[in-house]
Amino acid sequence: MSKVQSLRAPFPWFGGKSRAAALIWARFGDVPNYVEPFAGSLAVLLGRPHAPRAETVNDKDAYVANFWRATEADPEAVAHYADWPVNEADLHARHEWLVGQTGFRQRMLGDPDHYDVKIAGWWVWGLCQWIGGGWCRGVDRLDWKSRPHLNGNMGIHRKLEKQTSNMNPESFRGGVQTSARLHRKLVDLRRSGHGVHRSSVQSPRSKVQSGQGLIGDWADDFGRPYKKRINLNRGARGVHRVIKRQMPTLGGAGSGSGRGILRWGVQGNEGLIEWFHQLKARLRRTRICCGDFERILGPSPTTHIGLTAVLLDAPYGEAAGRHERDGGIYAQDDLTVAARAAKWAREHGDNPKLRIALCGYAGEHEMPMDWVCVPWKAVGGYGRKAGRSNCTRERIWFSPHCLKLE
Repeated sequence: MSKVQSLRAPFPWFGGKSRAAALIWARFGDVPNYVEPFAGSLAVLLGRPHAPRAETVNDKDAYVANFWRATEADPEAVAHYADWPVNEADLHARHEWLVGQTGFRQRMLGDPDHYDVKIAGWWVWGLCQWIGGGWCRGVDRLDWKSRPHLNGNMGIHRKLEKQTSNMNPESFRGGVQTSARLHRKLVDLRRSGHGVHRSSVQSPRSKVQSGQGLIGDWADDFGRPYKKRINLNRGARGVHRVIKRQMPTLGGAGSGSGRGILRWGVQGNEGLIEWFHQLKARLRRTRICCGDFERILGPSPTTHIGLTAVLLDAPYGEAAGRHERDGGIYAQDDLTVAARAAKWAREHGDNPKLRIALCGYAGEHEMPMDWVCVPWKAVGGYGRKAGRSNCTRERIWFSPHCLKLE
């Protein structure tokens, strides 16, 4: 087996498996085909200890897939846009611009050859200084499509009451008889009325006559009117709300050395170009897809090529305690993807042409008895104590046909 030098991922990634790469490849071995449906920072692929062969990776996040496609195709252009000093104003301005590229996601999903070097460079530059989750997450909301609402009988689509007798002449319109009439709204006289119509509110005339002016019930026991205080809770509301901004982080595992392409030791544009050219050479035979993870798990990209290693490192699900995490790290539609990945692994674990590794937290997945569960320790989570404590809960389940280790 020929040894090759592993590469470092150019950006930090929550849940990355760089520390587990050696453990995973020891169980996979030098397989002729490797498939990674949840690419992220590609830490495991870049940490492969032997020469790469056929490889297929995928990520539903269009920004992730675009960065790897653009780096594979034009590393110097990506380095050009990524080479920029840390700047808070630029960070938020570029974030807003990136989120506003609403057509970009559709192009990435529909065209397997599409990429954008500017988006790739700005995205990786911002990700390396963004704290926690939420970087470019706004696009998930912009891309949602509203489904027809069939409940509540609203607006012009509301159901009309059928007439059974006493047809009203007004039901004949344009020579066509309709079989429905509009509901009439009854005045609500329940209890004592609502709002200004409630019985305790006196009319202006009666208030003046009683010496109360327009104070009425809105006065204290001494006749002094209550005054509305300004609401300052949680940064106020509406146009007065405080827009949350964050300062760019300069940390690097608590050392202040920077993260990803912004860490110390990367010598300006020349250093980035050299780094990205190394990534281009490494990804020369790698197919980079963008979409749902099961698209690359069929027979064609896996067993038809030969013995295949599959790494399933999905966003951890509700069973792993995601309620304790930063809500902006994952998109809303990622809540059940871990369970889907585990289901696929259980259904295909007996295939002798597949070596599968499923990542998760202790107790998150119930796998067959012939699977091997291996604990390992990650760096930790983003910011929260619960996230940092989860680093000891990391587990990897290996399918029966993975290599056995003493």
